[in-house]
Amino acid sequence: MPYYYPLKRLKDASLRIRTVDGLQRLRKQLKDERFPSKKTSESLILGTWNLRNFDDDRFNYGPRLYESFYYIAEIINHFDVIAVQEICSDLWPLKRIMNILDKDYDYIVTDVTHSSVGGNQERLGFIYNKSKVTFTGIAGEIVLPPKMMISEVDTKKRQFARTPFGVDFQSGWFKFFFSTVHIFFGSNSPGSVKYKRRVQEIEAVAKYIAKEAKNSDSNHILVGDFNIKKAGSDGFNALEKNGFTVVTNNKGSNRDQTKFYDQISFRSKKDELAFVEPERKDRVIQFFNSIFRDEDFETYKPIMKERIADKLKVSKKELEKATSKTARKKLNSQIASLMAARKTNASLRAYYDEWRTFQASDHLPLWVEIKIDFSDQYLEKLKTQDNQ
Repeated sequence: MPYYYPLKRLKDASLRIRTVDGLQRLRKQLKDERFPSKKTSESLILGTWNLRNFDDDRFNYGPRLYESFYYIAEIINHFDVIAVQEICSDLWPLKRIMNILDKDYDYIVTDVTHSSVGGNQERLGFIYNKSKVTFTGIAGEIVLPPKMMISEVDTKKRQFARTPFGVDFQSGWFKFFFSTVHIFFGSNSPGSVKYKRRVQEIEAVAKYIAKEAKNSDSNHILVGDFNIKKAGSDGFNALEKNGFTVVTNNKGSNRDQTKFYDQISFRSKKDELAFVEPERKDRVIQFFNSIFRDEDFETYKPIMKERIADKLKVSKKELEKATSKTARKKLNSQIASLMAARKTNASLRAYYDEWRTFQASDHLPLWVEIKIDFSDQYLEKLKTQDNQ
């Protein structure tokens, strides 16, 4: 379980009570929604979560609060292994999460992506429970061979905006190469070049992993933020076209659950993939039901006002020093936006709706539970094995 003891030392009693209340609501929600309990030898709880700019404050909403780290750690603690996207260059926030988690948890992440188009200096990675999941020592980023590189209108060939990352794990009998992506977003206009690039990235990673899976003794799992709007779209079809089984949900993974950006998909060996409760279609954690709720707006209003005031002071000082037209224009726009946000209660409430996604995320975690104990099947196979 997460390490809650530091909460006892908090001098701010209201913060301690608020954090504990949020944790209790989260735990109750997951229990009420029948989130699977950890079964050491029988099944594996696997997931994916885009943690929205964790945690560099490049969008000027302020860094995450003390309590936010506990909420994120609480959710992650319910998984045996989870892929994470949008970890930023500074690893201190991730290490803070790891300090809250059980000591058995560990992580492996990439270096930052320095791509000039859409890389955003992000990291991809995995957080896993070492008592349940074994890292076999193999990890790597996917670099496309020349024939598979992504085409552009100007005839250039490109790699991924953010290089996919894969790690070889084993849990019980189940061997799996776990890959995660954060696909280039571009545009939602199907005819546009940027939309086509998004689809090409999905096609490229799916095709690459499908090819690797043919010569591997591991099951291949591909997850992450694909920026897919819905089932049946070009990107979604690119996964299925390359032989991936896509886990379906009846609600999306964005904040209001209308878009299906995040996906979990499998390219498995014969008879080696079995879902626990295969008919379930509700494998999305809507954490805004428990933390940073609509009804919590009044609680966080003073905090947001203070953050906005601090941001305005910094921005105005930067504006005084700025010399280029571009910098001044950007700062003036930022100042105007901050002043508008605090102008009325309604504008501050609209600000809250976005602000809270930088405390938790604008993406919701996805999960799936799979069986990892094939002892009965193996024993049955031994009975029918020809004598050597």
